[in-house]
Amino acid sequence: VEISGDVRLTPFYEVADVRTKVNEYIADINANITSLRTFGPASKYEIEGFRGSLELKWGEGYMEGIACTLDSEGHKALVAATKETLGEAKPYSICGSLPLVRDLQRGGFDVQMTGFGNMATYHADNEYCQLSHMKAGFDILRRVINELEP
Repeated sequence: VEISGDVRLTPFYEVADVRTKVNEYIADINANITSLRTFGPASKYEIEGFRGSLELKWGEGYMEGIACTLDSEGHKALVAATKETLGEAKPYSICGSLPLVRDLQRGGFDVQMTGFGNMATYHADNEYCQLSHMKAGFDILRRVINELEP
């Protein structure tokens, strides 16, 4: 039987550490396969000449999420610019990942992520945005640059 899936992590875990731990769990299951609970006398993981096993194949690539630094100059500038433009700022967290952002953060960059538009339509069929939202977003980013650049 083959089952496919993925592992979704919050950004507080390192992928390498999780892979190591999951591989340890699988090794333990395989070493103790006959100790697993069964469902009746015909349900066994070992029969004459055969022994069950679990194998996990990791995919080639992966993406990592990040936790933005909330006390950084970039975050402060983004919140201030949003308040100036929209009258309020409501920072929030959402799980997801983008290529390279964790690498940039590890490289010492103050990575902040933002988006402008109608959250209810993100990734929906017929996703759309309004020009007024994009105009406000451009103004926010302009203010962030003005705040952070000498």
